[in-house]
Amino acid sequence: MNTKSAKFSHLLEPGKIGNLEIKNRVVMGPTETLYATSDGEITDKIIDFYVARAKGGCGLITVHSAQGATKVDKIDPYPGSIRVDDNMYIPMMSDLTEAIHRYGAKCTINISAGGGAQSLGFPYDKGSQGVYNETRVAPGTLSSRFVGAPVRPLTVDEIHTIVDCMGYSCLNAKRAGFDAVTIHAIGGYLISEFLTPWFNNRTDEYGGSLENRYRLLREIIQDIQAKCGKDFPIIVRMSIDEYLGDAGRGIEESKTLCQWMERDGVAAIDCEAAVFETVEWMIPTIYQPEATLAHLSAAIKSVVNIPVFAQGRMFDPNVAEKVLAEGKADFISESREWIVEPEYVKKLERGDEEGLRLCINCNYCIGKRVFGQMPLRCTFNPIAGRESRFPNGKVGKSDDPRKIAIIGAGPAGMEAAYIAAQRGHKVDLYEASDRLGGGQLRIASSSPCKDILNHIPDFFRVQLSRLNNVTVHLNTPVNAENVKDIDADTVMVCTGAEPLIPNIPGIHSDNIATAQDVLLNKRDVHGHVVICGGGQVGVETALELLERGCTVTIVEMLPDLILKEELMTRIVMMKKLAAANVEILCQHQIKAFEGNDVKVLDMQSGEEKAINADSIVIAFGTKSVNGLKDAFGDKEVIVVGDANTPDTITTAINDGFWAAVEL
Repeated sequence: MNTKSAKFSHLLEPGKIGNLEIKNRVVMGPTETLYATSDGEITDKIIDFYVARAKGGCGLITVHSAQGATKVDKIDPYPGSIRVDDNMYIPMMSDLTEAIHRYGAKCTINISAGGGAQSLGFPYDKGSQGVYNETRVAPGTLSSRFVGAPVRPLTVDEIHTIVDCMGYSCLNAKRAGFDAVTIHAIGGYLISEFLTPWFNNRTDEYGGSLENRYRLLREIIQDIQAKCGKDFPIIVRMSIDEYLGDAGRGIEESKTLCQWMERDGVAAIDCEAAVFETVEWMIPTIYQPEATLAHLSAAIKSVVNIPVFAQGRMFDPNVAEKVLAEGKADFISESREWIVEPEYVKKLERGDEEGLRLCINCNYCIGKRVFGQMPLRCTFNPIAGRESRFPNGKVGKSDDPRKIAIIGAGPAGMEAAYIAAQRGHKVDLYEASDRLGGGQLRIASSSPCKDILNHIPDFFRVQLSRLNNVTVHLNTPVNAENVKDIDADTVMVCTGAEPLIPNIPGIHSDNIATAQDVLLNKRDVHGHVVICGGGQVGVETALELLERGCTVTIVEMLPDLILKEELMTRIVMMKKLAAANVEILCQHQIKAFEGNDVKVLDMQSGEEKAINADSIVIAFGTKSVNGLKDAFGDKEVIVVGDANTPDTITTAINDGFWAAVEL
């Protein structure tokens, strides 16, 4: 280990799981991709996705959820998830394991008995959607409050079949070259449903006491050992705390379960959390602390001698290193960080910590894409999931190198500059402020917990400085007076957006502030604040003002707040508003501003009323700033990101990426 990598000596130290030697303590956790075929087969797209992470130095790769008993649990938890419950899947699985092993990583696969009551997909019988429904199977009669679909209890014979199927599925995985198997026992899926009173109300030998609730998992472990041998490592990925209070399973019961699993031959415990009803703890958001689940691995480590994995917002390698150094875990399992940064370990090994692309914890990958039944994508790394098109993360050189001027160094402009330079173009990036990301991104990073967005300009500052064909011009606004000085063949207008000020009577009064000015501390607001607009910016402003000691009322025309926000983050934000007793007036239209009154119309009752405020903040969205698009004469001009259509950081970065790829 060189002196640069010694800073992360615990992360980069070799480890063992059973008899399996792992070259470091960094695990890639399982994250559904939806890259499989509709029959659950491994694809080249899946292979290329994982190979990129193997090349990046990952010690142990956990291939995402693979279904092991589809003839019993007949509903695909996601559209097109991987299957392993037939030996026909062995050839393509072996292609995957061979490719991963080629780069020194070890691999396990997260084998599931099914989604049970929480399945979000449709029957494996394609074309049945809208024709017939398959009732979800469950331990007992309790359905998922999250999914809301009817269930039927599994029979004892079906439970025995599941055990047999899981054993054969793990044998298939072993024959295909996997170094271990991981049992999917988290999050309220079928196996974990048996482990918790939240779902399991059976009265036979598979329900009631903790020992009975453990029976299915114990029998699966025993059957895997019988079919695969006792020296084949079994990892159990398990919710240690379901965050359901007395209604679910908590840490103390999980300690006992983990001791039983160690006794029964399990090689390691991967410490997760939650069920779908508490999904914000399964996939933590920016509003939860870093290393937010490390106390769970520490609790289990205190009662077992087998390795335990910690996870939950440990994207920063300094945080992960500290968890290991403090003895809270033996391995660090990261999922989202490996999506955004496939070279995570390699960069740490060569001392390039500042060159890491760190996860911004937006949950677009899961909350928007996978939960929306779309293939996995990443806000910050557009190549994620497109490794087959861009081998080794390279976009390829242009056949026609040009001079490219990019106006605006927001997310779209920075990404466009980064990719255009890699394509071989000479790039000049112009930014009016004194920093990269000095516009909308700076505002977005000013609200509570959103400073994590600074990872974006930090990454581009480092990467652009390493490219000798990029020149960054800060404090250089481009306007009608100096536009003629821009020397370029192609101009990309990435000038972003500005607050939308609708034509409402009184809106230009001196006592009305924009949310953007409030977040940047350009305007002082106090006391009771009425926020007009309940989108992302409006609610983030509300959370900021609550921290400043204000009381808040939010007025929104739509039926609910932050409807475009991804699920987990929205849940946490709404809980924070509720905890602070924020008054929320949805389906209310703002008609006028008169002094300190906001005049509103209740769109359901037709009643008009006035809301008195000490301060008024407007958050009606944004509009494009693109006045320069026609200012460059006969030069090729491309309008990118918010300057074209105001949307999210995700859209801006992806727009910048594709605009540059096509140059």
